[in-house]
Amino acid sequence: MSSVHQKLNQIEVPTERGISERRFVYGGDRLRASAGDFVARGNRPVRRRKRSILLIIASLMLTSLLIVASVWNKIAVNHLVIEVNELHSRYNKIMNTNELLRAEINQKASLERIGKIATGQLHLISPREQPDWIYVDAERAANFGH
Repeated sequence: MSSVHQKLNQIEVPTERGISERRFVYGGDRLRASAGDFVARGNRPVRRRKRSILLIIASLMLTSLLIVASVWNKIAVNHLVIEVNELHSRYNKIMNTNELLRAEINQKASLERIGKIATGQLHLISPREQPDWIYVDAERAANFGH
């Protein structure tokens, strides 16, 4: 165990200067000063990425086109909903009119009404005898027209 204690004693605890030197990011070897102290290379200067004006304008145009398309879509859907409602109400009116006309046809086609008009206004009478059937030969009917 004494060898373990010796190794622990040999480990150096970093000083404040060592901690501050670790914060730099650099590549390559350290430069040595003449006195033997380590001098860390500084970080590269931070360069801001250049933003292309064309890219900014293109992204703004694309965003505005998407907004306009969305608003136009909502307006178009609203117009279609209004048109569908108008057509539905028109359909209901036509269906009601058809029902009224069917009821009127049924009323006017009733046998009682037709019988009253035939006897009252047209002075028609019902036959007292059953009608007789007349049979005609096909040859005679063909010669009849000539």
